[in-house]
Formats: sequence, structure tokens, C-alpha cells
Amino acid sequence: MNKNCVVKTLVANLYSEPSFKSELVTQALINENLKILETQDNWYKVKQWDNYISWIHKFYTSTKAEDLSNSWSNLDSKIKDVNSMISYANSFLGTPYLWGGKSALGFDCSGFVQTVFKMCGIYLSRDASEQIKNKNLVKIDYNDINSGDLIFFAKDNIIDHVSIYLGNGKIIHSSGSVKVENLEDNKDLYDKLYGVMSTKGLFNERIS
Repeated sequence: MNKNCVVKTLVANLYSEPSFKSELVTQALINENLKILETQDNWYKVKQWDNYISWIHKFYTSTKAEDLSNSWSNLDSKIKDVNSMISYANSFLGTPYLWGGKSALGFDCSGFVQTVFKMCGIYLSRDASEQIKNKNLVKIDYNDINSGDLIFFAKDNIIDHVSIYLGNGKIIHSSGSVKVENLEDNKDLYDKLYGVMSTKGLFNERIS
């Protein structure tokens, strides 16, 4: 199937299966262009701009040509700097945590990071376990960390959380809500530290 649809609500929830009872895995935003891979009853199996595949109910979409012509699917080609990214991140302080969320109505940890970097024209995958694999991220020692770098956390060697480093020992992340805290003061999280990734390469590469 080679067809697209566009999201017509402010935020649409996307699910792991074609059922509202299945897991909410991510979200799509108004005017976002989605590639339809499969149709099942009143559901579309879709691929988003980040290649994430999930299910959306047809109610939230349109396939009309005039709606598709006003949709978006690509990143802003202008990459902004680290300070801009941090400003965007801080603008979401207090936003509630929502599993699968990636909008101002609610974020999970990786959805927050993906959205903030996307606002700067930078591509990151949807899930933390995939974000860490980005070819332009470089693993560094915690002592060499800089503002804007990403810190990943794991339990039993499985990555389950990501945060953005702000400097002076502070991180911003979605945990309960989007908040700033001193990492070393959060012993439970600090003990799960998996790796620090420099984002310098992300800001040096333009994405078309």
C-alpha cells in the first residue's frame, strides 16, 4: 500500500495494536504526515517521520488531497545551537509524564528528548534504546560531560531512561513530570547510569 494520511487533531495517540485497549506507544501531532502500511477495520498501521511503526484510528486522520498538501513530514533543515535546545527543553518544565507521550500535553522520557531535539532540526529515534545508537553521538566519560549531552540509564543492562545534561551537575528529564534536578542527589537514578553521549556531532551535521 502506497498511501498517506494526515493527523487532524491536536494530538493523536498511537497504539501497539489496532485497539484502544492495547499499549499507547507514541503520539502524532496535528498536520503530521503518516505513511499507511496496512488497513484493518477502522485502523491504519502507519510509519512516522522517525520510522516508528504503530496503529492509529482513522477518526484522527484524513486522506483528502487538500489536507495532505498542508501536512509536514520532514525535519526543519536549520539546525539550531545547544543553547536553543536547552531553552526549548526548559520551556516544557512541569509538563506531566505520559507513557508514549511526545507533546506539551505529556511526555515520556525519550519522547521529551526526541521532541526537543526535533525542534532544533535534529533527528533522534523514538525510544531511548535506539537514540543511544545514533551515529553522530559519541560515548564520553562522565567527567567530560558538557551542557546538552545525553545521559542514558539502564536496569539489568537494558536502557530504560534518558535525560539531557544542563551543566553544574543538573539534568532535565521527564520523570513524573518534566523537571530539573541534581543527578547525584538522585541516588536511585545515578546508580543506573549507563552511558554519557556527546551531542556535539548532532549540532555539527545539517539534516536535509
